[in-house]
Amino acid sequence: MKFVSIYKYVVFISLFLWAFLFAQTNKTDQTTVVDYYDGAYKLYGTALRLALHNIIKGHTERTYANLWTDFQTTDKKANGKVWDMYSDIPGGTPPYEYTFSTNQCGNYSGEASCYNREHSWPKSWFNDLTPMYSDLFHLFPTDGYVNGRRSNDNYGNVSAPTWTSQNGSKSGPNTFPGYSGNVFEPIIAYKGDLARGHFYMSVRYYGEDAGWSVSDGTNKSDLLPWYANLLYSWHILDTVSTKEINRNNAVFGIQKNRNPFIDHPEFAAEIWQTTMAPSVVSSSLYSSTLAIDFSRYVDSSSAVLVQNYVLDHSAGSPLNIQWGIDNDISKIQITLPVLLSGTTYALQIKNMKSINNVAMNDTTITFKTSGVSSVEGKPIELHSFLLIQNYPNPFNPTTAIGFTLQVSGFTTLKIYDAIGREVATLVNENLEAGVYHQKTFDARNRSSGIYFSRLTSNGKSQVKKLLLLK
Repeated sequence: MKFVSIYKYVVFISLFLWAFLFAQTNKTDQTTVVDYYDGAYKLYGTALRLALHNIIKGHTERTYANLWTDFQTTDKKANGKVWDMYSDIPGGTPPYEYTFSTNQCGNYSGEASCYNREHSWPKSWFNDLTPMYSDLFHLFPTDGYVNGRRSNDNYGNVSAPTWTSQNGSKSGPNTFPGYSGNVFEPIIAYKGDLARGHFYMSVRYYGEDAGWSVSDGTNKSDLLPWYANLLYSWHILDTVSTKEINRNNAVFGIQKNRNPFIDHPEFAAEIWQTTMAPSVVSSSLYSSTLAIDFSRYVDSSSAVLVQNYVLDHSAGSPLNIQWGIDNDISKIQITLPVLLSGTTYALQIKNMKSINNVAMNDTTITFKTSGVSSVEGKPIELHSFLLIQNYPNPFNPTTAIGFTLQVSGFTTLKIYDAIGREVATLVNENLEAGVYHQKTFDARNRSSGIYFSRLTSNGKSQVKKLLLLK
């Protein structure tokens, strides 16, 4: 679901290569290479769910004992430790870490005792059946005690926790509309990971769930409406990360199938949110081309009409519009006319609709051309105290932050996360007024989410909100 990020191009190229190798290994007289998701594109609803099921079914089954070794490939941190989403704190210091093999459960007496093999889709929901019992796409190494505290509860949003883990995961009554029972809520950085694991399970075992049970959020492999809405909200909140991409690739090497919702996040809306109007997820400017990513597939008849895109500053009309980039019809690319450098432009998008004719509200997005001649359409006053909105925003993984000073003096420019923890210091020195300063925030080792830049000098401060989308 999420600007056309660099990682999506990497995934596309990887899938092409895998398809080529697969075709070479299994060919008879076949000479053509087929995209892994060929047959699923441009479908929605049940038809898309069935098409994806047919693509990813029949994976190579692992034994439950195999998982201990598999985790060393699929869930290893850069420092070699176990990537436990119930104890990890992205960008911070986790309260504890586990060593593979050495800290396997075993018995536990409390948190930080050992890690086990958690069925994020609880095994009681499918009555311990195979092959889902050992399917890596919903099995993760997690702290044994925290896993036990979660028990068989659905995931949910908790505002009044009855218990909280050392990394901030919590248990308590659900506040998300549709269900008020006890649920488990992981930290924001991993909500999308777990939601996409559930989406995978609902598709992979569609039509293969005869012996499954029901839960408060599921009916066999079907997601109940409230649960689908919750998981989709997490899917949008915590977008696909490098960790997930790497894990998807690693599991593919083991099970020979993939999680479609990591490769193509837009698939989730096309199955579980088919009455939802499209919205702009992100936009990104590359030279004279503006890439726009929508939350849903957009209809070509409206997407390619030049008159549906109105630029301000009398800039003229787009020169060309391409619909469906890399087989993804939730993306378009607009070739722009010649624009002024260092200028923020507004682009109004009108009359757009989804592939199943759900109308999108007219939307205006802004983007800034390279250079520093102006900000938000106005010339920069170099002798003013001004923190300029970072560009691009949203960004991944780097963004530029410009500022000017009214008076020369000691200046700091710091980055804080959503709960106010300092995560980076970009400036901490004496600077002069009357010039344009610019620093780069590199967030490649940070998790998706909201951050804040804070400029302080001579007793003045300004703050801007940054959005990192991976």
